[in-house]
Amino acid sequence: MNKLHTGNVYPWQAELEKFIGQLNTTPNRVEDGWTRQRKLAVLEKLVRAYIQHQDETGAIIDPYSESERYYSTPSYALAAAVLVKEGRHDLLESAAAALTHSIACVVEEKAPDQHPDFFPIMMMGAYRLLKHLLPEQATAWKRQLSRIQPEQTYIFTMSKMKNPNRMINWNAIMISGEFLRAAEGLAADAEWMEAYIRSYHLPRFTGLGLYQDGPLDRPNSPFAYDIVTRFHLGVMLENGYDGGCALELRDHLRRGALSSLLALSPHGEIPPRGRSAQHQWNEAAAAFVFTTHARHVLAAGEPGLAGALRRAADLCWQAISRWQTDDGKLHIVRNHYSSEARHGFEVYSNHTCYSLWTAAVLAHTLLYGEGIERIAPAPIPAETGSQVLETDGWFQTVIASVDGQQMVVQTSVNDPYNIPGIVRIQQSSLPPLMGPSSAGHADRGFTGFAEGDIFPLSYSPAWQTEDGKWHSLSEGIPGTLEFDRDGGIDPQDGGGSVQVEQSSASGGSTDITLLWRGPFPGVREIRTHYHQVRGKIEVEYELQGNIQHVGALIPLVAYDGRERSVIHHVMTAGEETESIRVEYAGTILEVVPTTEGTNVAWPEELASVACRNGLLKGARMKCTGSRISFIIRLPE
Repeated sequence: MNKLHTGNVYPWQAELEKFIGQLNTTPNRVEDGWTRQRKLAVLEKLVRAYIQHQDETGAIIDPYSESERYYSTPSYALAAAVLVKEGRHDLLESAAAALTHSIACVVEEKAPDQHPDFFPIMMMGAYRLLKHLLPEQATAWKRQLSRIQPEQTYIFTMSKMKNPNRMINWNAIMISGEFLRAAEGLAADAEWMEAYIRSYHLPRFTGLGLYQDGPLDRPNSPFAYDIVTRFHLGVMLENGYDGGCALELRDHLRRGALSSLLALSPHGEIPPRGRSAQHQWNEAAAAFVFTTHARHVLAAGEPGLAGALRRAADLCWQAISRWQTDDGKLHIVRNHYSSEARHGFEVYSNHTCYSLWTAAVLAHTLLYGEGIERIAPAPIPAETGSQVLETDGWFQTVIASVDGQQMVVQTSVNDPYNIPGIVRIQQSSLPPLMGPSSAGHADRGFTGFAEGDIFPLSYSPAWQTEDGKWHSLSEGIPGTLEFDRDGGIDPQDGGGSVQVEQSSASGGSTDITLLWRGPFPGVREIRTHYHQVRGKIEVEYELQGNIQHVGALIPLVAYDGRERSVIHHVMTAGEETESIRVEYAGTILEVVPTTEGTNVAWPEELASVACRNGLLKGARMKCTGSRISFIIRLPE
């Protein structure tokens, strides 16, 4: 049975209208310095870092695994071709060689790591840019590209998989490139795509326009594969797709762009959830979405909203460039560990592939961003006003923002890969990782770490049962089935539930109460209350059940692969008050209990917890009774 939720009414319409009203009444141009030339410089530096890794066949060889990986080479071909279009003619021969090699990999069914489905959109993009410059080679390219038979050549097709649950992002990615091949007259037609789009992709969109990846009956819904699938389908629309699904698809993508804008953090990052989170290509795909929709919105006569979308795209470029090294390469995940260490990498993450795929998507963004500099940047929602957003479908996330500060709460209670609690706090005046920016895990799933223990650590309630054992909400509720990282989970498995009992956003503050029910050890119900203003988040937990102590887990950034924080357990003289202070990257964050008699402990199992950004250290506050409260203080 298909359980995916869609709807006709845009669920965040009130928040969107409030934001547009703020833009119209208090116009505020943002001078962020992200000109087209600055963006080109980021892309060029990234592309030129890999020329030295191109072999005599045109392939890009990964310096760490010493082989060609995934779709590194076609990614390079497209990114280099866009730079050739921009006048970097010395890259022409290199781009052409990469394209020739990539086409051969697909036609001869020798794509590295069995990933041919990712090749066509980049091959066709490079082909379109280079064919007029190299007419003799273009004839050979055309002949080879005309030989592709989609159902035979690619992996994620019904002919190969014979399973509708497997028609996931791979299939949409392949279709986007195949549409470009058909548009160039190199394929018979594009009619066969309609059945795939109609049957397997349109049903995955929520009312918010978010794409739910994973099996149709229980999608695991990573934000990374939402944004990247919308990027690929957006390339189709930008290139004139007008098939039977076009109107519905265009509406989904418009909604998705607005939802991504409303949910974007003040540091230009999409929410953290699911596999491939905090990989740089997430924000590259978002930059494309924001850029293209900024143009469409401006054409529709809404310059203020277009300015916010332009600013969102700029912030995504900024988020990526922050992790570009002096030699032009990227830390492909947001930490400073070496690429050899693979800290926070997925099992499939690869340095060269994900650096160059980021480059390819940024190249697409420049290619379809002509004229965006005529749009004056305006603040994004997370930079102005206040809002509370509850995602629909199976994304299980609540996002609260106020005046340059954002808090992300995950509400999945039976998913060990996406644990419940506050999993991210970001503020524009703090380093992005300070909050911290990601939580621990109950199960590492796809993710590997160079060091640190696997533990479900987030800002979450904790309690000691009558047998003396400590538990936490972040542990979630065990399901009846073993966790399947590929197949996903059923959010109803295990019997838990989460309800937004109340929420409000006005006057520079947000207020949320969540009610958690389920078979938690010794506890029937948990209420978590969050009140946020700029510089401060007040948190209160109330538990109903038979417990000895109530507590709170506190995740603290400890190490990012380069810099260690200094964590203080503060005892105030003359008062029975203990608090926590973290010093990191020249800034300070404090966590101060507000319930009398609260003590701070440092459990051994929380001493070194692995997360995508490095290592966390966890504290546990505790007191008697059924309630505990504390304040997270952030510099204003």
